[in-house]
Amino acid sequence: MEPVHQATGFDQGGNPFPTMPVGSPDQCAASFVSDASYKMGCQTNFEIGAFRRRYACALSRTVFLGEPTARARHLHQAALDGILAQVETLRPGVKCSEVSQAFQRAFKPYGVRKESRSGYSIGLGWVDSGISFQEDDDTVIEPNMTFHVLIGIFEKDDGYIFSETVRVTENGAKC
Repeated sequence: MEPVHQATGFDQGGNPFPTMPVGSPDQCAASFVSDASYKMGCQTNFEIGAFRRRYACALSRTVFLGEPTARARHLHQAALDGILAQVETLRPGVKCSEVSQAFQRAFKPYGVRKESRSGYSIGLGWVDSGISFQEDDDTVIEPNMTFHVLIGIFEKDDGYIFSETVRVTENGAKC
């Protein structure tokens, strides 16, 4: 079987096609250009987006062709626990900084560094309005706010990404 090359880009309306950079590992959050090929043992981080009535929905994952390394499984569990903690915390009346703190409580025990935000607002188009899950954002969350809960880990030897788009309801969050 011939290796498959990555496909990335944007359509004429500026809507993103899936991005699936190839690397060993891919260490950058929004890499678009590579002449590498997919092969067994390869890792790729992909991000896709969809729009309905101009509202954006994003999803990111790290994918392996073959078995992921023990380190990749460890990063995945840390990211998954962090995202679940955020989704459980996310409800009207909670501050963005509290969502960030919930993430850190679940994530830090794994010994992985993640100092940047762990999510941002998303909605009309794929525009970050500045509301983020980080320690210094005291924005109070309201019903119908929508967030791209995003755990991206990009270190010297690690590249991993996992995300969900989440809408705040009166009773909590809905992926």
